Amino acid sequence: MPNSNIWFRGAFALCLTLACLRADRYPEYSTDGFSYMANALVMKGTSVQVIHQTVYQEAKNKIPEPIYKHLTGDDSSEPASESNSFRERATNPYRFAEFLPCFAIRPVFNQLVYILHYYFGLGLVKATILIPVISYFLMGIVIFVWTCRYVPVPWASLICTLTVLSPPVWELARSTTPDALSSLVVLSSMFLLFEKRRFLLGIILLMSSVYIRTDNALLVIFTLAYLYAAGFGFRKPETVTLAALTILSVSLINHFSGDYGPKVLYYRSFVQAPIAVGEISPIFGLSEYLAALKKCISNAVHGAYIPFFLIGAACMLRRPSRAVSGVTSVTLLYTITHLIIFPNPETRFFGSFFVAMGLSLAAIISVESNAQPPNANSIYTHANTESKLAMIA
Repeated sequence: MPNSNIWFRGAFALCLTLACLRADRYPEYSTDGFSYMANALVMKGTSVQVIHQTVYQEAKNKIPEPIYKHLTGDDSSEPASESNSFRERATNPYRFAEFLPCFAIRPVFNQLVYILHYYFGLGLVKATILIPVISYFLMGIVIFVWTCRYVPVPWASLICTLTVLSPPVWELARSTTPDALSSLVVLSSMFLLFEKRRFLLGIILLMSSVYIRTDNALLVIFTLAYLYAAGFGFRKPETVTLAALTILSVSLINHFSGDYGPKVLYYRSFVQAPIAVGEISPIFGLSEYLAALKKCISNAVHGAYIPFFLIGAACMLRRPSRAVSGVTSVTLLYTITHLIIFPNPETRFFGSFFVAMGLSLAAIISVESNAQPPNANSIYTHANTESKLAMIA
């Protein structure tokens, strides 16, 4: 068995590596990536014109031509508002600069792009590709180590391979955004908190995830609430203090990044892509929200959410360990709440949810294997004992 375990580990490592190479070869480029590259250049104190020229020139050289044309507004198949916005950003440095505060709220990702570009000599485009790919690889290792605590290596290899190759998780590796890094840090912190009980390091990682994606604040608060309610040793004063620090972190990030506020975010996400995001007076009310929510529910029902949700629900019915219950409950609640507050069903926001449901599958198998019925020999022995006691009586 030990020798076969090596082969199973090797098979999973090979699948994970091939998935990383594929994601590196065929990333999912986006205009978001342009803004992250520009925010990295801003740290160097470069002028707006130089930043704009550098970003778009490198993008033109590194991104396939059809994709580059789409990202610069030269694609007639896309909605007019989006094409006009892309085109204006590609030709007007100042309109492009107006979008940078919308992405400056991801300081850790911007800083990593800066480090890879200026200290390691990587191109800006390559830096935005490499961070998600490496994060995805490390996340696969965390998933495998965690899963092996519940099922034998062969089962762990199969479950982890299915998890990391599932479209919602693999898309994290392809997306040139902070989402893969966010999922890695969140899952690592939950492993330390729920499974290893390494509370100091786990809390540091969990709260640092807010500086990767500010909407992780919701996940942090739910995790703290679970740790307090489930009796992990967290007292009320420290739980409230950590939650308050999380909210304060979001406020500081939004303030120093120059973020335009939630109304602009909702408008450009659900109404239309603006040409001059810093100059608009967005209109987003209840009717616009309900329309976005209706569309979100429809897309979520026809997407990957339902089967993963059912896995999590089945796991909770089987009464798994407190660690699996924690990560399953928190990520389920976070996903549902996030979709209600910000009705965008893009799966890249919920990497921790999809991975947690894979872990739930391992927990279901573990519970089943520990609930074996008594074998025939034990039944025979029990009956024999009862007959002897009857004869003595």
